Amino acid sequence: MLINVILRVLPFWIREPLLIAVSLFFAGLGLYWFAVVGGWQRVVVGLVFLGVAVLRVFVLRREWSSRPRAGQGA
Repeated sequence: MLINVILRVLPFWIREPLLIAVSLFFAGLGLYWFAVVGGWQRVVVGLVFLGVAVLRVFVLRREWSSRPRAGQGA
């Protein structure tokens, strides 16, 4: 798939925030549809995407904190 190639080519610092934003969009969409239409399947989809977004935030935060700062000497 083209999206898979694009995500593999993008650097980590662009790919992760993009995945977080897309996951949060679909989580909000699923939860909004549940509030308007109903149906437990929409809640499950929303919560799954919300879980993916939270997981990616933790991964991004861990990577960010493990990188050495530019101002610190070696």
